[in-house]
Amino acid sequence: MPKRRLYLLGGNTAQREANVHFSRAAGGKNAKIALLIVYREGWEAFLPRYTKHWLNQGVPERNISVIIPNNEGMLDADAAAQQLAAATGIFIGGGHSETYYAHYAKQPFKQLLKDKYATGVPVAGNSAGALLMPETVLLSPRDTDNQQAWSGPGLGLLHNQLISVHFSQWQDEQHLIAGLEQLQVPYGYGIDEDACLYFENEQPTAVFGTEQVKRIEKETL
Repeated sequence: MPKRRLYLLGGNTAQREANVHFSRAAGGKNAKIALLIVYREGWEAFLPRYTKHWLNQGVPERNISVIIPNNEGMLDADAAAQQLAAATGIFIGGGHSETYYAHYAKQPFKQLLKDKYATGVPVAGNSAGALLMPETVLLSPRDTDNQQAWSGPGLGLLHNQLISVHFSQWQDEQHLIAGLEQLQVPYGYGIDEDACLYFENEQPTAVFGTEQVKRIEKETL
């Protein structure tokens, strides 16, 4: 059975250690990486923050496919599905979390991403992208347009746990604790901006980066 690899970055998408590990797992010089982002003015200028460490590991620039809605929020689902089918690594970026959720946590992308992950294709997410990975997405009041906490069904790559990003920077511990109690989820991870929580076969295996990841268990609250 193939090893399943998942990378959850807490806010800084340009973390070197996590991106080097991810790009090597995706195949290094033979990798084909699909980068899923959302539209913002001048988005092209932000691409090097995602790609620079992949390129330094020998990933050919032509093998990096960017999946992005247009400026009207429309996404070519058929073309994106073809790019995902060919990918040996998938990275979901950061930005407006509600928009990421609307595009990538629902069908057809939900099943496409789950199928690729199940076959051993490494999947990574930064900030908004990381929040989509569990079966339940928890958004901080700092992360929604109406400044109210929100939860909904996620991609389901992780079960029985919640994820919080920008954890120390947003002082988000009380929000994560409240989410665990309200949703009756046994534990969660708070990931700082310069940290990446790495899973193998849904088990936390390593923390990359210069900051920390905190585990909070509901039964100890």
